[in-house]
Amino acid sequence: MSATPIQIPTHQDDPQWIIIWPIDELLPIAILSGVGLLFEQLTICFLIGIGIAKAYKYAKSSRHNGFVLHWLYAHGLALSRSKTMQNTYFRKFIPR
Repeated sequence: MSATPIQIPTHQDDPQWIIIWPIDELLPIAILSGVGLLFEQLTICFLIGIGIAKAYKYAKSSRHNGFVLHWLYAHGLALSRSKTMQNTYFRKFIPR
């Protein structure tokens, strides 16, 4: 095992951490583990959750900040009704 240092959050807008995992990476594992318990498929759902968490971690670390939220918004899966995120298909921006 290689000892890689753990990144401790240093900014106010960094995600919350639970022990050594950021909450946004731990959430898919926890949710899918709960679903797996309900449907008696804990191992399969746990492994799928780990796969999703690893894919999310790769996407988050290899791209700029806010990439995942902007990708979700561009594909119609906006997580908020914020007026600060403009429609990606607008060609001109006219301030109000």
